[in-house]
Amino acid sequence: MLIEAFSAARDPADDTTNEDMLVVLPGRAYAVIDGVTDRAGLRYEGLLSGRYAARLVARELERGFDEAMLRAPVQAVGRLTAAMARVYVAKGNVDAARLDWSQRIASTLALATTDETTVRIVLVGDSGVRLNGGEVIRADKDLDRITALLRVHSWHLAAARTQDPVERERAARAVALYGTEQDAAVLPAPLTPADLVGVHAAALADCARAMPGLPADVVNAVLARGIVGGQGEHENNPDSPLGYSCLDGFPVPPKLIRVLERPRAEIATIELFSDGYFEPGRGFGVAAWEAAFREVERTDAEKVRTYPNAKGSTPQAFADDRSYLGVRL
Repeated sequence: MLIEAFSAARDPADDTTNEDMLVVLPGRAYAVIDGVTDRAGLRYEGLLSGRYAARLVARELERGFDEAMLRAPVQAVGRLTAAMARVYVAKGNVDAARLDWSQRIASTLALATTDETTVRIVLVGDSGVRLNGGEVIRADKDLDRITALLRVHSWHLAAARTQDPVERERAARAVALYGTEQDAAVLPAPLTPADLVGVHAAALADCARAMPGLPADVVNAVLARGIVGGQGEHENNPDSPLGYSCLDGFPVPPKLIRVLERPRAEIATIELFSDGYFEPGRGFGVAAWEAAFREVERTDAEKVRTYPNAKGSTPQAFADDRSYLGVRL
């Protein structure tokens, strides 16, 4: 068996901001966990909620993993949910977290377990897995496509007015976060309130072409309110056309959990990764995945062309934390 692992913060100068975590229980279980970035300034034990959530999930997996979870790793989802729920009780904010998703701790989970006969995969959220160097399985969220379009259209407007990459990113990211109906008084330059009307119309038209099955009122709501105001109602909501899964201390609908099993004899490699990697490596291992990462940064660091996203890189920081865990069986 060969195990390769790597994790890096989006800010190369401050690894303490990394909200990703890795779990390695050799021969039994492997996980990549991506804490959801805090939007409300919440801190738990001195840590921002995303970093705290990832650490909590990793700790609970490491000390609570048993034979039952080895054979049925989906059980981990319920156990981790319960561990997060206990945090709300201890903090006295159960009701606040239930009513407002920004008050929650949250993370993704990509978990693989192996025994003598079977490889089992459980995915919650948008961290992913690649099997045998070819088959990639991960959530493809329409919600992320919508917020990416907000940012991309805003970025191009800002880029026409300033050459400062930090200003461009700050303005475009603000539109992705807070939408097109945000308070004009806090909209970062060089964008103006009038720009948001055009951004909304252009993004709505793109959504209609790329995702024609989505109800227009649902898309309009996300465009208007952005990630902060428009995403929470779709979290762990199996009835929403934009529903997605997330570990957040409240029940995760089975419909939104990705579970698969493969005969171990058919699996040579398992590679788990967080969404900071926009392109998989051409081969197994950290070196291959980091080479792919550098190529993405060379061709589309801003994430507005080949890899449209709600976040982009600047000279000071990458678009996101990134983590890789590869296992050659």
